[in-house]
Amino acid sequence: MAVAAEQCSGVAAQVPEEPSFDEAVERFLDYVRSYRGYSRLTVQAYACDLRQFREFAEARVGHMPAPDEISREMVIQFGVHLKGAAALTVRRKYGCLSSFFGFLQDMGLARANPARRLPLPRISQAVPVCLSEIMAQRLVEAADTPRLKALVILLLSTGIRRSEAVGITLDDLDLENRQLLIRGKGNKERVVPLTEEAVEAVRHYLQDRKPTQSRHLFVSTNGGHSVHGRVLNKWLDRVLQKASLANQGITPHKLRHTFATHLIRNGVDIRTVQELLGHSDLETTAKYLHSDTRTKQAAVLKLSGLLGTSPTLSAQP
Repeated sequence: MAVAAEQCSGVAAQVPEEPSFDEAVERFLDYVRSYRGYSRLTVQAYACDLRQFREFAEARVGHMPAPDEISREMVIQFGVHLKGAAALTVRRKYGCLSSFFGFLQDMGLARANPARRLPLPRISQAVPVCLSEIMAQRLVEAADTPRLKALVILLLSTGIRRSEAVGITLDDLDLENRQLLIRGKGNKERVVPLTEEAVEAVRHYLQDRKPTQSRHLFVSTNGGHSVHGRVLNKWLDRVLQKASLANQGITPHKLRHTFATHLIRNGVDIRTVQELLGHSDLETTAKYLHSDTRTKQAAVLKLSGLLGTSPTLSAQP
């Protein structure tokens, strides 16, 4: 009867046209950008991952299959193809593909999600690199320009990510009240207190900073344009070289580890550290508890009375 009614009314049932892979990617990126509100960097990373998968699939079968023609086996082979890539990188790319196909499934543009619940490479639990107080002080002393000193002190005393440091604007700074507004992953905002040293370093840098129309805190020497994260790495490398700390794996993210570990060592509760770092998951913050040997030693020494001994702490480097 329903078919007859449609025929009588002259209206044909409309079946959604299956998009090409490239069209599906554009719809997905627009969805995560406009509807989900993902950050520009996250959207760029998704676009890069999907482009890399496209190149792999096209090379493997001679053409780019439509989304509904992509098999689970092809997705796993893509991960295997990424040999040499870090386990976290493979997991991230798999996560992107799972979100992509999940979106298409929700929109009725794909029958299944071939990237759902894939076998994931194991992640080794490396101990985060942490600078000692002496190393951190050497780093600050080696920052021989107002801009470099402001950068190093901010990274060490706020624990902000490299991308967050790049994104700081003059409007985010409240030097009078010693605080900094940070826009983190997923555009989540948090306020981080500033130390007196950080406020002084930033003020000194702003006095030395050449006039520019840019509202970003860190700008290029010529032209006054905002800088890319790679530039911050180069600036830090210069300081590390002068401090005789080069080739030790120290990056802006390692200074973030240093910030978190020293807070834990000084008795700051993990929830507060989580908020300062902008972690959405407490487990991410918990790794600093596991890596801090001195904190664990101090905890065990509290049992000295139970054993009838006097507490002695072994010398630490």
